[in-house]
Amino acid sequence: MRQNLNIDVLFLQSLTTFIVSQNPQVEGINQHRYIFNSKAPSPRPSYLARYDSDYGIFLLNAGTAHGVTLGAEFAFHVAQDTYPGPGKPLHTFVINNSASFFSTLRPANDASWQSLPNVFTVFQVKSGLGGTIRLYLSPSHNSPCLISLCDDIRDSPHDVKFVNSPDDAHFKLTVRDNQVVVSVSDKKAIIYGFDHQFPTAQVTRHNLTSFLEKAGRFYRERDRHTSIDSEVAKIVTLEFYELKATHSKFEDIPDRDSQLRESGLNLYSADTIDFIVEEGCVYGVKLTNLSSRDLYPTLFYLNSNDLSIGNVYHLLLKSQS
Repeated sequence: MRQNLNIDVLFLQSLTTFIVSQNPQVEGINQHRYIFNSKAPSPRPSYLARYDSDYGIFLLNAGTAHGVTLGAEFAFHVAQDTYPGPGKPLHTFVINNSASFFSTLRPANDASWQSLPNVFTVFQVKSGLGGTIRLYLSPSHNSPCLISLCDDIRDSPHDVKFVNSPDDAHFKLTVRDNQVVVSVSDKKAIIYGFDHQFPTAQVTRHNLTSFLEKAGRFYRERDRHTSIDSEVAKIVTLEFYELKATHSKFEDIPDRDSQLRESGLNLYSADTIDFIVEEGCVYGVKLTNLSSRDLYPTLFYLNSNDLSIGNVYHLLLKSQS
């Protein structure tokens, strides 16, 4: 192995790549640290891919359950490369179809499995297609420049739909002093009192398309229906409860050793957790895996204020299954 790898960039998780006869698991906060180097590697996750010779297709070990969707691009690097790394990608592949736990890839160039080394790493370099963004263009506060841009966007790859009423839109576009103003019109946000206006920007194609790309990723994740991940919905149950401390019946057990347990009804219903937060209360999520698979959850926070998606909880674990 030392002949094939630069040990200065060898990290714990990469060791699993060479153990092909087993299914090793690497856990802990240091699994992405280099073994013989104090440099901090990139936190970007890597994936596994293989070629199915029976069907003549490239397969990726991630699907919609992992946030991988149609159109996402993945770069294949030599094994010792770390993203973004100094090395140029061997090949780039695009997601052609995505199921819950795996995806099929098509090469973006003339790539073949024979042209890849025995050991390589795969990194996602571009997000997949976003959700449909519904825009309302205010007829009383627009400009010829904005109208022209909107006409261009209709013919662009962005999945955008212009609607005739702000009630049917995600966002309302207006122009003031040659600045485009984007206001939230989304019913799912307004119903909870979220009345938000994004920072103004110059009316340019770059500014508008950059916003649409970010909004597309946001709404793709937020409005993901269980029908897309039907396999996951069948094997994972989600419950949400208010938690209360349970005290021991033995007098010599102090209250600080009490445990939190679910109290009351399950607050998760019809794909929604809708409740009023009470001061001083603690809440908890319960996930139950009903399948024979090993599943590892990731928790994201979708911030409607800036359309960002933050990784709140991620179990650092890699599987070769």
